[in-house]
Amino acid sequence: MKKISLTAVILLAALSGCGGKDAAEHYNDALKYSQNNEYNAAVIELKSAISQAPENIDYRLLLARVYLKAGDSVSAEKEFDRALRNGADPETIAVEVIQTSYLAENHQNVLSLFSETEGLSPKTQNYLKFYRALAEVELGAADNAVVIFDELVNSEYQDLAAYAEAALLLNARNVADALSKVQQIAPDSQIAKEALLLTAQLQLLDKQTDNAIANLQQYIEQVPGALKVRLLLAQTYVQQQKFAEADEQLGFILKRAPEHGLSNYLKATIEYQKQDYAKAKEHIDKAISARFTNTPSRILAGIVSHQLGLESQALSHLSAVKNSLHTYPPAQRLYSLLQLRAGETADAASSLSSAELTEQDLSLVAGTAFKLISQGDESLAAEIVSRYENMVVPQDGRSLSTLGSIKLGLPERNAEGIKNLEQALMMDPGLHDTRLVLAGSYIRQKQFDKAAALADEWLKTDETRNAGYNLKALTYLLQQDLENGKLMLAEAQKADNENVFTLYMLAAVARDEDDIAKSDALLQQAIELRSDYVPALIAYFNSMQQQGTPQVALDVVERSHKAHPDNNQIRMLLANLFQSRNNFAEVINVLKPISDTQQQFTPAFYNLMVNAYVRTNQADQALTLAERWFNSDEKNIRAGLAYSNLLANARRFKDAIAVLDKQLKVHPEEPVLLRTKIAAQSENGDHKGALATYQLLPEDIANSAEMLYHKGRIQILNKQISPGLDTLNKSYSITPHAATAIAIAGAYAKDVSYRRAVTFIEEHFAKHGKNNTDLHAFYANLLIEDDVNKAVTVYAEIVQQAPDNLIALNNYAWVLLEAGNVAEAKTYAEQALKINDRNPDVLDTYGRVLLEQGEPAKAKAQFEQSLALRPGHPEVQLNLAQALINNGEQQQAGEILATVKTDNIEYLERAKTIQQQLDQ
Repeated sequence: MKKISLTAVILLAALSGCGGKDAAEHYNDALKYSQNNEYNAAVIELKSAISQAPENIDYRLLLARVYLKAGDSVSAEKEFDRALRNGADPETIAVEVIQTSYLAENHQNVLSLFSETEGLSPKTQNYLKFYRALAEVELGAADNAVVIFDELVNSEYQDLAAYAEAALLLNARNVADALSKVQQIAPDSQIAKEALLLTAQLQLLDKQTDNAIANLQQYIEQVPGALKVRLLLAQTYVQQQKFAEADEQLGFILKRAPEHGLSNYLKATIEYQKQDYAKAKEHIDKAISARFTNTPSRILAGIVSHQLGLESQALSHLSAVKNSLHTYPPAQRLYSLLQLRAGETADAASSLSSAELTEQDLSLVAGTAFKLISQGDESLAAEIVSRYENMVVPQDGRSLSTLGSIKLGLPERNAEGIKNLEQALMMDPGLHDTRLVLAGSYIRQKQFDKAAALADEWLKTDETRNAGYNLKALTYLLQQDLENGKLMLAEAQKADNENVFTLYMLAAVARDEDDIAKSDALLQQAIELRSDYVPALIAYFNSMQQQGTPQVALDVVERSHKAHPDNNQIRMLLANLFQSRNNFAEVINVLKPISDTQQQFTPAFYNLMVNAYVRTNQADQALTLAERWFNSDEKNIRAGLAYSNLLANARRFKDAIAVLDKQLKVHPEEPVLLRTKIAAQSENGDHKGALATYQLLPEDIANSAEMLYHKGRIQILNKQISPGLDTLNKSYSITPHAATAIAIAGAYAKDVSYRRAVTFIEEHFAKHGKNNTDLHAFYANLLIEDDVNKAVTVYAEIVQQAPDNLIALNNYAWVLLEAGNVAEAKTYAEQALKINDRNPDVLDTYGRVLLEQGEPAKAKAQFEQSLALRPGHPEVQLNLAQALINNGEQQQAGEILATVKTDNIEYLERAKTIQQQLDQ
């Protein structure tokens, strides 16, 4: 322990000695400080006095009143409570005490204080009732408060009677009279503060906002800790768009109540106005976490998340209040846009169907309609367009052009769409894209004269003359009129000899005239002028491929990609070219730079990338990307199939089925989804469920050879042997496929006899030939049980046909062992081992060979490696036990034998034999 010096002792004694003030002196100094509004100094003096005389009531009461003046109602409440416990007279301080609890917002305490009123004067009791009424209001029990105010309205104390009457008038919605009545309460009344607050609240209701703000400010000066009043003032400031003033009040509140819902909502609103979206999100998230989840807060959360690019979060917030969004059209519009971007096209359409549409909604209507048309839902697209037209009359050519373009995708309104485009051009001839769309429509309908006539407007100016001649050339070429087409192209070249579309059409003409060299030269010229011109790149690649030199064009496309790394159309073209050449690693290299971003991708992109990952054995990456694809567009069948198949490959059958069920809600009769679900259910062991799903297939598909094959297999797995065989035989009679033959033979082998299975396959061979390796191998496996010597002969044929087939080599070695030909078995087992030394079956077979050759130690090592790769395999465990016995390791053999778990009769008999060896 550290020693205290004599000097320190003397100093401590001096500090605690006769030089200090006594309690009374501290109290008197506190009185002076309090009278001069020096509250902190007064508190320090009073705490010193109380430390010397903790039971003194006067010290406690003065400290409570100083705290009140300083705005610390909570500390004041505690000191009043201590004074009462020390024996303070209730009559003297009861009103002060209950008022303090009310100001401290401890409303339950207000209701429980002085429940025994014996000894209290009628006046004190009246004021206690008054504060209890206020507490009932704050606690939401307005009916209880009305009862009390009904009593007080007849009070002999004018301030209480006036306040009670004002409160009752307010309850009757008579704001003006209530305000007049409460303003009669004198400024020196004991309830002046409460009257001031009610006055401000009534002024807000009466739209006297400036007066209300002044009174709220005055109240806060008297009661600085009144958080609710500060919050009311902050709300009022926000409504007045006085954001700096509101922010000052909210800063005070949030320091003391950082998680408060409404305060955080208001703070988020202010930060949003400042365009500080990150801070706005921080506060609106707190508000929602505090269960402040009304429509305005959700809308603000949605808008802020959208501004930060968090579209899924924005959609989630707006979805939570989707039925109330009509009250705020911009939010309704944003919600529909987010639904559309998230692939929820039908939901976006539904939102638009219930919204009041304006001219501002045309682009949203168009985007939704185009997406619906691309998904084949033309009726819903037509409904939205009609609803827009019923509410809005297009006033300009651009709007008419947009509507016309939508209608071109609706077969029943195609003619109407063309008319809209024609009207748009009449209103504004300078709409070049509209002219082009209309020309395309005429061309699709083979109205070439009308399409050519549209070009006349373009021929009038130098700027568009080339486009005019190009359009006329195109109409001639599509009618196989090469001569006039070439004339127009010559004019187009005069107008602009570097237009790539002109060069592209000239190349097409040269190819039609069998001048391949000229065609290729023109395409190269177009590519040199514009290396990002994809039609020319595609045409050049096709030409080079036909000439046997695709690499030449591939190099050109790669250079184009390097020159335009942000052009995803070229990126996709290059990826497709690599895929066509089975170069999947390069597909990944090309697409990965953008697959790692958070943007939405096209189905074609996802399909390319997922397939490339699968083909390069990157199953985890394929699964992750497929999940992203599915989450971005849950109704897309290709996305659902890709994701569910990859889940099934990962043995996550329940998850795969859940994905398929989601899609079947949208596409309940889609055969490919039903078939995939059947497979997943069967693999998951739910054979009964798979058969139930089978019943949902269309009749023609259900009765096809392929689906009957699957049904038969599932029936057999479901222990329905006879019905399963009947179904398989029906499939076989339609198409005698090798896989069906294997399934039938397998059922015969298991439930009839190996001889019947062998006979069936031999009959198949006689009728259809031995042209399937899998069936040939299955036949050889059956012979192992039925005629092992014949199995040796058959496997010899298979190995001769497929000398690098791992399964064939391994099985051949195994049957040679069974036939007693150990030396030859070793040759083929070693060949299999060279191909794959990590295959558990190959390791087991080689171990058997070594065991038969009298090398139990080496055999033991092989069996242990096999079990490490495939733990608990009973046959290999028995082989290992035998090797251990032969190696003199009886104890270890017994331990291994004890771990064997099987219901296979053959294995059980062998285990019994080995146990007998151990018992000897």
